[in-house]
Amino acid sequence: MPEVRRLRPGLPWEDVLRIVNSGLPSEAQPWSLPRLIRAAKTFVREGLLPDTILSRASASDKDDRLPAIVAGIKGADPTMTLQAICDRLETMRERTPRGRSKWEPSSVKMILERAKKLGLL
Repeated sequence: MPEVRRLRPGLPWEDVLRIVNSGLPSEAQPWSLPRLIRAAKTFVREGLLPDTILSRASASDKDDRLPAIVAGIKGADPTMTLQAICDRLETMRERTPRGRSKWEPSSVKMILERAKKLGLL
C-alpha cells in the first residue's frame, strides 16, 4: 500500500494498478482493479490510509492534442459514430483525459465540443 499512499489521488486507479503490479515478483499473483480498490477502502476504514486516497484523481493538464486527434478522425469520416471513434482511439492506444485506456462516447463528445470551440472542426 505504500505506492497507493504515494500515488493516489494524483493518478487514476488504472495507473496505480499498473505501477503496483509492475513491482511484484513474477511468481506473485497480480492485483485486479476491484481487489485493489477494496483493499484501499478497507485500509481507509481501519484508519491505515487517509480518506483522500479514495477521492477522484486530479485532472491531467489540458492540451490541444486530443481534440486535434479526435477532430482528425471525425474530419476523415463525418458519419462516424461516437462509439466508432472510441474504438479507433482504443486501437491507437490513446489515453482518455483522465488517463484511462477505455474510452466512453461521452468523453469523445466532450472532446469534440472542445475541438469545435478551438476551431478544429
